Amino acid sequence: MDRSLLIKNPLTFTGIGEILFDLFEDGTETLGGAPFNFAFHAHQLASQMGIGEGYIVSSVGNDTRGNRIIDTLLKKKMSTAYIEKDHQHKTGLVSVFMRNGDPGYQIEADIAWDYIPNNPGLRELAERCSAVCFGSLAQRNRVSRETIRNFVGFLPQQAIRLYDVNLRQNTLTKEKCYSPEIIEYSCNAATVIKANHSELDTILDILGLTCDSLNALEGIKKRMGMLLARFKAHAIIVTRGDQGTLVLKRDGEFVKTPPGKVKGTAHPVGAGDACSAGILFGLTLGWDIRATMELANRMGADVASHPSATPSLSRETLDFVRMQLFNKP
Repeated sequence: MDRSLLIKNPLTFTGIGEILFDLFEDGTETLGGAPFNFAFHAHQLASQMGIGEGYIVSSVGNDTRGNRIIDTLLKKKMSTAYIEKDHQHKTGLVSVFMRNGDPGYQIEADIAWDYIPNNPGLRELAERCSAVCFGSLAQRNRVSRETIRNFVGFLPQQAIRLYDVNLRQNTLTKEKCYSPEIIEYSCNAATVIKANHSELDTILDILGLTCDSLNALEGIKKRMGMLLARFKAHAIIVTRGDQGTLVLKRDGEFVKTPPGKVKGTAHPVGAGDACSAGILFGLTLGWDIRATMELANRMGADVASHPSATPSLSRETLDFVRMQLFNKP
C-alpha cells in the first residue's frame, strides 16, 4: 500500500456516545465507555502507523471526573475537541459488582453523555470521517440520540458505519437501556452490525424474526442471514469469546476465525471494543475479511490480557499491521 497516499489523506475514526468511569466494589475507578474504548484503540493504530487519528464525541460534567477524563485524553495524545463540558449534568458513572458469580451493572441516568449537543463542528468531523462506531446505550436519551443520528446522516457515502449492539440492562432496577426503535434504526443505518451470540438472539426476538434455537454453526449462520435479509448492512459479525468470531457477508461468504491468544488471566472488559477498532481499521483500508478479523481478534486478546480496557497494543499486533500496510515489520 502506498503510504504517501495515506499520509496525504489521513483516516478519521470516530466513536460517538458514552464516556464514563466504571466504579468497582473495591472503590477502584477505570475510564471506559464502548465508543471511547473504540476510539482509543483506533487512535493507537492510526497514529502509530502515521496514517490518521481516532476521535471521541461525547460529553462530561464540569466536575472532578470530567476533568480527569480530559487530562487522561491529553496524556494519551487524543483530541478533546469534540468532548463537551456540561455544566448541568455530572460525568457518567457505572457501578460494577458481582452477584452469584456474574458481573452486574447499574448505569447512572440523566448524566452528561445523555446530553451530547449537536454542535456545528460535528458536521465537519462527520464529513471527513472514514468510519464510525456507535451503539445502543447513548441513544437512550433524546438529546444524544438526535446528535448521533445527525452525525451518521452527515457521513460520506463510503464511510463505514459499525453498529456495535452492546445491549445493556441495569441489574438492580431492571430497566433496559435500549428499545426496539433504537435497534431498528441502528441496524438500518449500519453497514456492519456486530453483536455477541446472546445479543443476536435478543435482536431477532425484539424484531419479531423467529427461527430455530439451534446453537450449532449452521443455526447461528441462519440467524445472521435473517438480519442481512432484513437490513442493508454489508456484513454481520458475531463474537463468541473463546470460540472465536463469525462473519457473514452479503455476497454469502461465511468466515469463522479463531480467537486471539490471551496471555495470563482473561480480563474481557473492553476486548470487544478493541475488536471493533480492528474491524473498522481493516475494512477501511480494504483488507480481505480474514486479515481484518485476524487483526480484530489480536487486538481483543491484547486487551483481554490486561485489567485495563485501554492498554498499549502488543508489539506482535503492531508488527502484523505494519506487514499488512507496508510489507515490513
